[in-house]
Amino acid sequence: MVRLVYAEECLLNYLESLAQSDAYTVGLILGQSTPDKDYVIHLARTPPPASKDVIEEPLIGSQTSTQHELSPKFIKSINDVPGSWVADHAKHVTRMLPGGMWILGIFIIGPEDCLNNNDSTQRLKSIITMIHRNVESDPYLFGTNPHDSIILAFNSRTKKFSSKSFNDKENGILKPTEWKFQPKPTKWYQLDTHVDFDQIFPIIKSLQSENLKQQFQNILEDVSNKIESGIVVIENEPMAQSDAIDILGEKKKKDKKESKSSDSTSNSRALKAVIYIPSTPIKSSSSHIKREHFSASIRLLGQLSSRTFVHQSSTIGDATNAIKQDIMRSMASRLEMHWDSLIEEENALPEDNITLHEPPRRVLVALPKSKITLSDYLFPGEGPQEALISLQELLDLEVQESSVQKEFELQADPSEFYCQNDIITEPTEQKKLKENNKLFLYISGIGVAIIIVIIAILIRYLY
Repeated sequence: MVRLVYAEECLLNYLESLAQSDAYTVGLILGQSTPDKDYVIHLARTPPPASKDVIEEPLIGSQTSTQHELSPKFIKSINDVPGSWVADHAKHVTRMLPGGMWILGIFIIGPEDCLNNNDSTQRLKSIITMIHRNVESDPYLFGTNPHDSIILAFNSRTKKFSSKSFNDKENGILKPTEWKFQPKPTKWYQLDTHVDFDQIFPIIKSLQSENLKQQFQNILEDVSNKIESGIVVIENEPMAQSDAIDILGEKKKKDKKESKSSDSTSNSRALKAVIYIPSTPIKSSSSHIKREHFSASIRLLGQLSSRTFVHQSSTIGDATNAIKQDIMRSMASRLEMHWDSLIEEENALPEDNITLHEPPRRVLVALPKSKITLSDYLFPGEGPQEALISLQELLDLEVQESSVQKEFELQADPSEFYCQNDIITEPTEQKKLKENNKLFLYISGIGVAIIIVIIAILIRYLY
């Protein structure tokens, strides 16, 4: 059976704009996948490495101690395509994708029909294998496409394209694929929700040697277990996992039929979702209670906002999985970016009871001619300008600063957290003062009692 791939016509124009007579260009195919169809939302050219960059080191978004030439490396053959560079690009782009979206494969532009050459085909398949291996190193990113991967080859001379798909975890045999560049955009459902966090994670004394990265991994595991056990309800309607999301969409469309704010003419329809996370029951049997000593704690506090998209043929189960993936992908991306930004571990001084760590917050930007948004993450003090740089480098997008939806998540107010330090230290000083007063009164009472006893004895013997 031929695998179908749906994409908009503007993406074909993008391929043509990248075509050069002799050079090769490689990039990523982004979108949503089903067992027999793929919906492409964007094509992102992989920025060429500098001419003196070492291919095997991850360079995108990383800092190096050596100076590299700024001139891009000219890719003159398929064998010159830097596989590890493309794989590193894929991991960074995966962080920017909403849940339910993946790197569907790669595209290659060059002066030959790459898929008609066995050596070229094997090289392209190995690059996709590198991508999968790289994103699978962090399972909470949910970066592995569960279905077949796509290779799209565009001939820069004839302006013709061909495509194949394969599954590197099965036999790896190339299968036919049919691309449909359509003028009418795919209809998507937008799913909005948020999760409130307020949880304390104790640092067990026997495990206090763990670094911050390991402690973050423990937090991710705990959050993942809770999110996975959560129940997602969309538009307050109890639905079976196998029900079509379009049922809810049509119901909402009907309810808003008379409203001027109806988005029935848009290619994206917004639905509200709520995730209910069950509390963990405490076992009554004392045999299950384990006593531990902890030396510190990490408090995870704040609200994570989620926005995902599913195509109109999706089920409620697809939407549920996309929401849960988005929450964990966003959480894992923030914590990984945060610990990468730390120069060294912070060892709190005795008087420091609370150290505030602010992971980056999420901002959104809509794809051109689409309602689908991708994410970027800004650290405290950063503005939309930094997001524009990431969009240009990683997604090959040029957008205006006004297109960045920077208010999707509110920025934290550090004073709200630092004031907690007073809450902890002040009662401690008062407690010490009260204890000293109690001790003084206790000693004074004993002294007075002894004096009274001595006076009583003297009176008895003298009188």
